[in-house]
Amino acid sequence: MKQEIKKAKRLLTHGTDSCRLKPGDHIYAYRGLHAYSHHGIYVGEDRVIHFIPTEIVSNSNEKPPCPKCQYQHNVHRGLVRTCLHCFSKGAPLRLYQYETSSLVKLLKISGTCSTSKCLSPETVVHKANELRNNNSFGRYDVVDKNCEHFATFCKTGTATSEQVNDYKSVPMVSTAVSKIKNKIRLSSG
Repeated sequence: MKQEIKKAKRLLTHGTDSCRLKPGDHIYAYRGLHAYSHHGIYVGEDRVIHFIPTEIVSNSNEKPPCPKCQYQHNVHRGLVRTCLHCFSKGAPLRLYQYETSSLVKLLKISGTCSTSKCLSPETVVHKANELRNNNSFGRYDVVDKNCEHFATFCKTGTATSEQVNDYKSVPMVSTAVSKIKNKIRLSSG
């Protein structure tokens, strides 16, 4: 009975453990009290390629490099390759679902699944490594080019963020985001 409950919970929450991951999997972990999720591509051997802000936000919390993967916050920016722990920051890992039905997608939380078909695992890993090695995914932008955009691009060839799309569909949020982005552009240019 406990196994069935565990399987059902994993199905509903997309929860997974690292031993079940396969190279090319799109994974995510919740951050900020489940306010948003951070996405990446599992490339094997306990490593994930994920997209983080390209600009240093703050010099606070300087930490030594991770002994496992050598990742160091505020030193490595943009597309990074880290261990699973640095990716998830200790939060449970979740597996993004592809090729779900439209009905299932309606019932799920945004940023957890897609109706899109995905590329082969080998192609996904190759694309993630190539983008990272060539530093060719561009500058991070929380609305237009974030970690979910990166992961869905590697997985399907189309960059999209369901989390952002849902927030953009709320008029008040969409207006606020536009004003903030405009202020950032004016202050940096």
